Amino acid sequence: MGKNQAKRGIAFLFTLIMGLLGGWLFVNRKKSTEKLARFHGWRIWDFLHSYIYLKWTASYVKLTKYVLEHPHVFPKWLYWSAGNRLMQTHHSKVITTETARRLIDVKEPIVIKNPEQVLPFEMARDVILKNSEHIVVTDCACRKAVENPCQPIDVCLYLSEPFADFLIEHKKDNARRVDVDEALEILEREHKRGRVHTAWFKNVLGNRLYAICNCCSCCCQGLRAIRFGFEVVASSGFTAHIDEAACALCGDCVSACQFGAIDMTDSVEINEDKCKGCGICAEICSSEAIELQKDDRKPRPLVLP
Repeated sequence: MGKNQAKRGIAFLFTLIMGLLGGWLFVNRKKSTEKLARFHGWRIWDFLHSYIYLKWTASYVKLTKYVLEHPHVFPKWLYWSAGNRLMQTHHSKVITTETARRLIDVKEPIVIKNPEQVLPFEMARDVILKNSEHIVVTDCACRKAVENPCQPIDVCLYLSEPFADFLIEHKKDNARRVDVDEALEILEREHKRGRVHTAWFKNVLGNRLYAICNCCSCCCQGLRAIRFGFEVVASSGFTAHIDEAACALCGDCVSACQFGAIDMTDSVEINEDKCKGCGICAEICSSEAIELQKDDRKPRPLVLP
């Protein structure tokens, strides 16, 4: 079968599945599903795609995980085109703990324009947060997709509507509403465990920030995708730097780095290309020998007004 025939076959199958799903949804719709449909308007494909993602996130992630880990199963053109599509439509940015706190505790509407200067993705649009009254925590789909995941698994924070209502009404992944204080407690809890805070964007969820997750390289499919050559996770805009005179060569930063960016022999060396600027190493350094510095070679930091 030629490449064009394969593409047409895949497109036909997807169209058929989406058509059947659309009919089923119309008959069995819930209020939150109607709200999600109104959010998308006439973008029917985006509505169906977002429904599948929110309704069956764990299965969605498991499929992504299988494809990512089995490049030999698929034609090379399909594997890389799918991966590149993923990078442009579902991606995240590493953020510092302070930025994560501010994103959760929004006091007034925030709209940051031109985030392509912050996010190196073609489909990135605006960072939009209207209030902090609609926060939902769910079990992490990435952790549910692996055996013996890191604990705890209730680490994903959805920040806005119509997604929050959808997750609650459909009772997905133990979703529950939390107030700002509890959301900040979750953030601090995971920060102490050395997790990477990431702000997530997806094209069919409004091309905007919809969630903050607290990630580890052993479970998070976004962080793991980097190993396969897919830069799904963008740098915070900072890079860690070592003060060699202050460094005690304890090695704590080497084991703490989720990106494998730090090596130690006679001295500690940071691979600036691998470093995403999460700041975990700086936080755990008892000698205070590490600091984050703005890196003009990387996407600009997500700075809130």
